[in-house]
Amino acid sequence: MKKLTNSRNKAFTLIEILVALTIIGVLLTFVAPMVLNRPDQARNLKIQNDFSSIETALNLYRLDKGAFPTKNQGIKILINDENTSIGYLASLPKDPWSNQYRMEFIPNGGIQIRSSGQDGIFDTAGKGDDHFSKVFK
Repeated sequence: MKKLTNSRNKAFTLIEILVALTIIGVLLTFVAPMVLNRPDQARNLKIQNDFSSIETALNLYRLDKGAFPTKNQGIKILINDENTSIGYLASLPKDPWSNQYRMEFIPNGGIQIRSSGQDGIFDTAGKGDDHFSKVFK
């Protein structure tokens, strides 16, 4: 009598391949700037990506609440915590120099996200190495 065996081929699933590619991509974001000697370009790309994710969170907040966060609420209102029924960010990203981003309120009613840059000091005159997002209205 012939034995029945499982003739299923062993292979990687699409999800396993996507997870592996994601891990490789994350590792390359840290390794590539050092290998390719483009740290400034990598820092600028990280800032742009962080601004984009914060902008998305701000727009979602505005859709849910009808307005952007107030100055008293600040940028931390976007974080998902036990007091917030809906979170827009798991945590606030930090700039490439491990400094917190700041939400600035423009006098004409707009909001702008700022990075203090490499020196870690927010320049009130708008000069120096600070990085600015576009103004949200």
